Amino acid sequence: MRALTPLKKYRFRVILAPMLKGVECLCELAIPFIVRAIIDEGLTQGGVYFGNNGFIFGLCAAVFGLSVLGFAATMVTQYVSSITTTRFSYELKQNLFDHIGKLSQKQLEDYGTSKVMNLVNSSSFALQSGVQMFMRLLVRAPMLVIGSVIAAFIVNVYAGLAVAGLLFLCAMVILFVTKVTPKRYKALTDELDSLNRMGDDAILGSRVVRAFNREEESKELFAEGSSSCKKQGIRVARINALVNPLTFGFVNLAVVLVIYLGSFAKATTGISVGSIVALVSFLTQSLNALIQFTRLLTSLSKAYEANTRINSFFAIEPDIVGGDRLIESAAKGDCLFELRGACVNFGGENDALSQVDFQLNKGEKVGVIGGTGSGKSTLISLLLRFLDTQRGEVFFEGHPIREYDLDSLRSVCAFVSQKPQLFQGTIRENLTLGKECSEGEIDAALKDALADGVVRGKEAGLESRVDEGGANFSGGQKQRLLIARALLSGREVLILDDATSALDYKSDLAVRQNIERRGNTMLLVSQRATSVKSCDRIYVLDQGKVVGVGKHEELLASCPIYREIYEAQVNQR
Repeated sequence: MRALTPLKKYRFRVILAPMLKGVECLCELAIPFIVRAIIDEGLTQGGVYFGNNGFIFGLCAAVFGLSVLGFAATMVTQYVSSITTTRFSYELKQNLFDHIGKLSQKQLEDYGTSKVMNLVNSSSFALQSGVQMFMRLLVRAPMLVIGSVIAAFIVNVYAGLAVAGLLFLCAMVILFVTKVTPKRYKALTDELDSLNRMGDDAILGSRVVRAFNREEESKELFAEGSSSCKKQGIRVARINALVNPLTFGFVNLAVVLVIYLGSFAKATTGISVGSIVALVSFLTQSLNALIQFTRLLTSLSKAYEANTRINSFFAIEPDIVGGDRLIESAAKGDCLFELRGACVNFGGENDALSQVDFQLNKGEKVGVIGGTGSGKSTLISLLLRFLDTQRGEVFFEGHPIREYDLDSLRSVCAFVSQKPQLFQGTIRENLTLGKECSEGEIDAALKDALADGVVRGKEAGLESRVDEGGANFSGGQKQRLLIARALLSGREVLILDDATSALDYKSDLAVRQNIERRGNTMLLVSQRATSVKSCDRIYVLDQGKVVGVGKHEELLASCPIYREIYEAQVNQR
């Protein structure tokens, strides 16, 4: 995948638009010649058709016809370029979003979430604008400049030399700007990435910043980054600002020279009044074309930088790639997930998981317990293939998990993370996630998750608004809604990663009992021994290793770490 790949299907439109612009340019270049003929031949004494109204009105009609033709070509070009670039931008963002979904969390973190957001927003927009300017101005701007110079030579050689020389100076200014600005735009984009990252950190870590009274330091850090970005933007703007005054000055100097030459028309150059009008028209056209050409080059510089960034992102190969095997229906008691000697390392001296053996059978309720950093969430990531092992193997239904199609594999599991995440929208949209569900199914899931009271407490019920990240709900409310979402999905395996940590012990017990009545295969990960004590089998993790396996009573007798966790929590209660 490349940034411009979606544009291939629109190649005919991309070619058609500049061709239509060529028609518009030919019309614009022809009109000054016709105007010269009207003035010199029809309106000037001594002209061949002086006083001939038929000749004058005929040429005026030709001017009108060329104007209409040029206008029609322009309107079609504008419409085609707008539709094409809008669709291209939509498909590009869709491809970026799909690629983001294919990358692992580690890859996205390594690349930088702020840079990813810049790609989807500013970089894709810069590329869209570049393609649009390419379609509209690629032919028009150079053709008008070159055509005006040739036309000036046709009218008068000396005037042509004056026009060509001064337009050459304008071209040198533009060349200088286009030589310097791409590097400046790259530096500006890097500054924006850094500024976005600081802003994101300040928003996400606002509570920590306030708790440690570091508001002023945070403001100063952001102010420094903003000032640096501002300076970089001013540097780019100053360079681009050279173009308009210099090109205006050179072109107006050419107009003065043409008029000066016209003052010696009879004695030296032979330039007529009509020719002077035509030359001024050509110079005006070339001035506008040069300004447009500057805009084109500026836009293309931004688009080139955006294209490079997007292509570098597309070049990242996903480290989690699914196979072709689809899920088969396992019988009750058959092994669904199995880990054999699984090891995961995030680059440190010690493994996050080391030689872990684990099994989850259909219809079972399995618990995993351990302290913070013991590897519980890492184990879940292996089951859902958010991570792959460095050593050892993970199996599903007796086959290596790497052989399975990712969508098929994940369609079996309903996952509730220890970090509850709600999306901006309504409660109903967050519960169903696009799935068609009856009111009865929603009510049943809400009651089993003890979330029906959360919905009833809102005036609009299921249609109540959810702020970004669920900011208008408490931690316990969010956890109950997410458990209801998992139950509503109707998936076979339910994975709860510390999903009831914000609930009191009584509510925690009630939710687990309601889920057990549904008969789901369940993997319950928790730091609470009371939450996993009723499981068919409990795995105790410590520093990435399994230090105990068995039922609650067995572990109390055989596993000191489990017994210590349980007694500490029971005594605390």
